Amino acid sequence: MARRQKKRLKVALLIPCHGDPKARFVQCLADMLSHFHGAKLTNAAGEEYDKEAETFIISSSILCESRHRLAAEALAWEADHLLWMDSDHVFPRDALCRLWARNLPVVGVNYARRCKPTAPTAARIVTDADEADHKNLVYTTQEKAEAGEVEEVSHLGFGLVLMRAGLFNILQLHAEREGKESFLPLFAMPAKEDGTSFVGEDVFFFGKVREAGVKIHCDHALSWEVGHLHERIVTNAHACAERDAWIEQGRRLNRKFADKAEELERRDPSHTV
Repeated sequence: MARRQKKRLKVALLIPCHGDPKARFVQCLADMLSHFHGAKLTNAAGEEYDKEAETFIISSSILCESRHRLAAEALAWEADHLLWMDSDHVFPRDALCRLWARNLPVVGVNYARRCKPTAPTAARIVTDADEADHKNLVYTTQEKAEAGEVEEVSHLGFGLVLMRAGLFNILQLHAEREGKESFLPLFAMPAKEDGTSFVGEDVFFFGKVREAGVKIHCDHALSWEVGHLHERIVTNAHACAERDAWIEQGRRLNRKFADKAEELERRDPSHTV
């Protein structure tokens, strides 16, 4: 009897990278891929998927162009899902599997902006009585994270967001209904009415997604575990303020070495490496 072929699950990892990626991002990426390939992912019938992941990196000073080229690479590779990532984030090793398990057309994380003071990247646009749009930032709180809340939002950042490839079929059908030849452009940064500020390429993309009738969701539990890497200027004032923490860090390291030394001493002397 012929062996039944496993269902296919192809995930394209899409990373626009201007310059070198952060080392901690690379570590998280390697851990995530290791976890993904070792995980047992099944469909509703309990059939295990034959998993495949491919990483695409485009380096360009024009972010919108990078994102367009990455989308084209993923669709040409016939991906089932697209995982957009920015190379200045850290995340848990099971991030991809957790987003995939949500089983949503578009689901991603909320993370802090790389500025001071900071604010979340997720937002929900509401319309008041005068039909004027107002952006309302969506905050990921510890309470939302612990409750495992998944919240519908208007848009997210592209730091870590998973979407089904079928979304692009929906975008194309919507464009044709609107009398357009294609869904392009997917990403743009048009000027706002004041002429001094611009719409982000992520906001532009998710606006098209919402117009096509597709909902966007934020996973607050995973969001709580994601970090946005940011350069920090340290001064002697910081050194003074963090003196106790520095001393405790040294003590913890020394304890680790001491514990390891004791463990080696307890071993059989005849043991060799």
